[in-house]
Amino acid sequence: MQQNRVLIAFGIAWLSALLLSWYVYKRTSAPQARNLASVVAAARDLAIGKRIQAEDLRLISLDRKDLPKGAFLKTAEVIDRAVATPISAGELLLNAKLAAKGSGEGLTALIEPGLRAVSVQVNEISGVSGFIQPGTHVDVLFTRVFSNGDAATATILQNVKVLAYGRQLDPSAKLDPRDTTRTTVATLLVTQQEAQRIVLAGQRGRIQLVLRNRLDDQVDEFSDPVESTDLGIEEPPKPQPIRPAAPVVPANVPTKATKADDPGHVVRIYRGDKMTEEKLK
Repeated sequence: MQQNRVLIAFGIAWLSALLLSWYVYKRTSAPQARNLASVVAAARDLAIGKRIQAEDLRLISLDRKDLPKGAFLKTAEVIDRAVATPISAGELLLNAKLAAKGSGEGLTALIEPGLRAVSVQVNEISGVSGFIQPGTHVDVLFTRVFSNGDAATATILQNVKVLAYGRQLDPSAKLDPRDTTRTTVATLLVTQQEAQRIVLAGQRGRIQLVLRNRLDDQVDEFSDPVESTDLGIEEPPKPQPIRPAAPVVPANVPTKATKADDPGHVVRIYRGDKMTEEKLK
């Protein structure tokens, strides 16, 4: 009797384990219900500054738990907004990659509220051989030559973003650095006061752009201008005008009388008891 109870208990335990294993297997192998969302993506490559239209967009399905921050669920939320960063086909449209709504298109769409765009003329030297591209960051140097021929250079702006190089807004479009004959302009994103400093510097001297690493956002304290003496070059002394020395006359040599002091030859003439003098020239 005791043996039968043991067998029955063992059978019940074995059956329970079998049912539990089957239940777990069915739960793990059954397709899970997914919480999907339709997300706005690019239907084609979108260049920087382009104003987005309906035909530029498409919807793709994505798990809600995988939605990135700033994603859009409706196409109406992005239509007529401009692209601030180049977007590839199939890439999700994020708020950080688009300009503010109503900001227009092209260069004006890239100007952040409160900032200004100012252009400076550059060439292969002041433009770092064409390696300055839209999206890079530069420092602005100002050099002035004084009336005495001396010169001084100072850093007037640091870590300034380049919006455009010439008419190019897309940083992926590389210019040929070997084209040394190209003279163009670089458009910088600055504040109103910084724009005034750049315009004044362009009128009073020469502007040079210095390319910097995009990861380097450190802004140093402005130092004193660099002058020729800081380079170990001293200004040569100006030659003094040479004045002719006065002639030295020996003390025992009589000086030649001037014409006004020369009395000439005096001749005395006697006529009876009268005497007259006449000068012979």
